[in-house]
Amino acid sequence: MRPARVPVARVVLGIAGLGFALLAMTPAQGQVMSRTATTVRAILRYSVFFHDKALTVLGTPVEVANGAQVGLAMEAPKLFVIVPRTGHPPDRLLEFRGRLFDIGRFASDDSRLGPLNLPSVIASVAGDRWPARETLFVLTGATWVDTPSRSDASLRAIALQPEVFDGRTVTVRGRFRGRNLFGDVPAWPRQSQWDFVLQAADAAVWIVGRRPRGSGFDLSTTNRAQTGRWLMVTGRVQLQDDLPMIVAGSIAVADAEVEEKEAIEPVAPPLPPPAVVFSAPTQNELDIARDVVVRVQFSRPLREDTLTGHVRVRYTAPDTAPPVPAFTVTYRPGPMAIEIRFAEPLARSTEVQIELTEGIAATDGVPLVPMVLRFTTSVTSVTSPPLQSRAGRP
Repeated sequence: MRPARVPVARVVLGIAGLGFALLAMTPAQGQVMSRTATTVRAILRYSVFFHDKALTVLGTPVEVANGAQVGLAMEAPKLFVIVPRTGHPPDRLLEFRGRLFDIGRFASDDSRLGPLNLPSVIASVAGDRWPARETLFVLTGATWVDTPSRSDASLRAIALQPEVFDGRTVTVRGRFRGRNLFGDVPAWPRQSQWDFVLQAADAAVWIVGRRPRGSGFDLSTTNRAQTGRWLMVTGRVQLQDDLPMIVAGSIAVADAEVEEKEAIEPVAPPLPPPAVVFSAPTQNELDIARDVVVRVQFSRPLREDTLTGHVRVRYTAPDTAPPVPAFTVTYRPGPMAIEIRFAEPLARSTEVQIELTEGIAATDGVPLVPMVLRFTTSVTSVTSPPLQSRAGRP
């Protein structure tokens, strides 16, 4: 048997750095999800990045959906709803903390919505029609505090209120994080190969304009082993694509700062294991075209990288059949399905067994229960009727 090759079919986010794969991994049960300071404008532009993350965002609460809910101002027809943990936020500029969901990225029957008490909220603002992606954002379990001082030129203040600091020269301190090696921010400004992220507390900002080296240090933007060093940067704040960056004038080593510990959002309980909801061919189907493209659809999105090495194909009677042709496995995020394509037609009138082995997991890390799909090929090499005419496509 030849190993499957898994081509990558990713949504292009402009996320730079070697740490992107870590972003797709939700913390395991019992752990906590760290918070990210950002703005409503950035959430709108980079909704895929911020979906299902614990966030801090500034805003003045307003009534939304004709007073059905409270939220933050957002250009129609988009809505930003705040679901408080308790109470009702006062009518003034506040720092909100909670976990953000782009509701359109869920299926209407997703089992996670019930425990989070979201179905009634969604119905109150969207009615019977399920919202499209990037139209309804909900900050769940929200708490709030008064805003920090506008004169505070920390990384956190810049991340939360970048328009206040736009054009100003500031001095900030934070940890060197390389070229977004930990996925702290959703996009790379691409000013030069020396751009790097500086991070402190729940905030992270790009530093551009100077190489990260100076007296006693020379840091690589692509080496994780060199991250964590505290630096002091002086430079001018600029906004690009709704994200702040600092055009550095000077960079120096800094002493580590003692950061205030904040309560952070608990990770939701894991969802049920992903399951196969459709396959073409179906289980034990006969007379399947030898040039078939096998499709398997799942109940929840999968982590694409976990498919590598865990999709196996064999003939159930290997002694009487030739070797299985080389094949590729492609993950389709939209329908949450895989496609298996063979380089050559399968053997004639032979039972084929496709195994999804232990190791495949959903995006939150919950493993798929291993399964086996069997079908028998036709005696001819002519393509049989289209899959959709037999059972539909995922």
